Amino acid sequence: MGWTRALFFAGGMVAAGALKLASQSKTLRKAAVNATAIALDANDAIQEATQNLMDDADDLRAEAERQRKIDAAVAERMAEIEEGVREEVVAEVDGKPAKKPAARQSRAKK
Repeated sequence: MGWTRALFFAGGMVAAGALKLASQSKTLRKAAVNATAIALDANDAIQEATQNLMDDADDLRAEAERQRKIDAAVAERMAEIEEGVREEVVAEVDGKPAKKPAARQSRAKK
């Protein structure tokens, strides 16, 4: 591990020296400024694309949540209706007079 740190330190020193020499040359400085500007533009584009992906994911989640709520409400209503129909059919088979379905009664109370 000691050699690795020493190599990183030496590499950093070489990079610092190269940057110092590059900053003294107007051509190299101009190239470095242009490269940095391009990197910043790329960074902005990546951030925008990432934000778009996050927005799309949020939209999908909201749609899925809405659909889940709809499905749960439909399942609840279907269970109420099924219970009422079942009571009507049992009353018909047993020869008893049919009463109002439970689903309609509970809807009227709400």
